[in-house]
Amino acid sequence: MTHYGAKVVVPIDLKKKPWEQKHPLHNRWHPDIPVVAEVKDGEVFRVEMVDFSGGGITSDYSAEDVKHADQSILVNLGISV
Repeated sequence: MTHYGAKVVVPIDLKKKPWEQKHPLHNRWHPDIPVVAEVKDGEVFRVEMVDFSGGGITSDYSAEDVKHADQSILVNLGISV
């Protein structure tokens, strides 16, 4: 199969939660977080992303939805609540 466009270096499976992904996901650079991909200078690439809730909070969410979100999402990502 021929692929067009930028090479995907961090794929996301939308059927899995953030902590179940093939590569560990994170929200910032930190020296203790392991590298999951490397690219060459000038290389065109794509990083797929998913929100921290794994799709549990959608574009039509409200403040109440966020307030009552599943707390295990945060715990599984290593965020203390």
